[in-house]
Amino acid sequence: MKSLFLFVLMMLVPVLGQAADDPILFTVGDMAVTRSEFEQSYLKTISYHQEGRQSVADFLDSYIVYKLKVKAALDAHIDATTEFQEEYARCLSETPVQPIVTTVGKMTIPEAAVNHAYDNLKRKAGTDGQISLYQIFMPVAQKASREELRHVQQRMENVYRDLQRGADFGQMAQQYSQDRQSAQKNGAMGWFSRGQLFKEIEDVAFSLGIGEMSRPFLSTVGYHILLLKDRKPVGSYEQMKDELAAEVGQRQIHRQTTANRLQGDVIERKKDTSLVSCQMPSDPTLRCYYEGLLLFEQSKHSVGRHAAEDEDALKYFFKKNKKKYRRKGFKPKDYTEVRELVVADLQDEMNKHWIADLRKQYPVRVNKKVLKTVNKHQ
Repeated sequence: MKSLFLFVLMMLVPVLGQAADDPILFTVGDMAVTRSEFEQSYLKTISYHQEGRQSVADFLDSYIVYKLKVKAALDAHIDATTEFQEEYARCLSETPVQPIVTTVGKMTIPEAAVNHAYDNLKRKAGTDGQISLYQIFMPVAQKASREELRHVQQRMENVYRDLQRGADFGQMAQQYSQDRQSAQKNGAMGWFSRGQLFKEIEDVAFSLGIGEMSRPFLSTVGYHILLLKDRKPVGSYEQMKDELAAEVGQRQIHRQTTANRLQGDVIERKKDTSLVSCQMPSDPTLRCYYEGLLLFEQSKHSVGRHAAEDEDALKYFFKKNKKKYRRKGFKPKDYTEVRELVVADLQDEMNKHWIADLRKQYPVRVNKKVLKTVNKHQ
């Protein structure tokens, strides 16, 4: 399965068709967004986020950013490429008949999304397969003093000494680990393949043998003692289907559609526009798939994504912002020691610049009178 299906699913913004009395809430350049589309997107989002829900004003800003990206993708003629049109045709042919695997909360999980998750898992696992990892964890504050760092280190050394003497790892995790989620399960973190952990944790974890325990070591977030319980190749699709469906569902629930950060966001204009652009569908559901696919194709050609894969760019960004990654007792000398953080920060920086440029390129006009009626009209 190609990776677009999960991306489209996660970028899906449910909307209502434009009713007879459906005023325009805002415009992005010459692209209009109706009140009903915004309302349904907002209500759908807060139904999945009961805690810390966004206000209408905050959601409006994130939704405008989403539409700015859609507008940029349209003006880059991404929908005129052969690749886009072939993939959109595939969406049209497969979406209506996708079997439902399971339901997570209020969300149904299509087979295509779970198939993609499985393919992605196999790719990441490679020859190393998956490992079942347990941990005891004590955090270290970013600005911890040298004394505080030594205190945590000594506590972990004491725990490690007790483990070497035969103490039960699960009991020690429950008693000392400050990662609540894993501590409640005797330290169990779950199964992991490469690419799912911070590099410094991954390097230690995959170097362990079955049943082997690491010495306490410091990562960018604190001290860890790892225990590798088991190792296995990736199971069959049928064996992992339910677990993957649950993971896909949780990602949908906990990630706001319009706040998704692409793997770099500044796009390069497409040149292989061999076909005329498709027409944006009027059907609400198809329009969501259309926009989701636009942003998926947009992300594949982003300057930010390429920069995040550019070792020289990462090295330069780290050197320029080296102090940001320092703390007492931990001063990385090279960006590779904190690569995940540097990549994320670089992408955030590029995204901010791109959004600022888009706001200049496409004036946004909000009808404040209509905004006051959101979720209040009859």
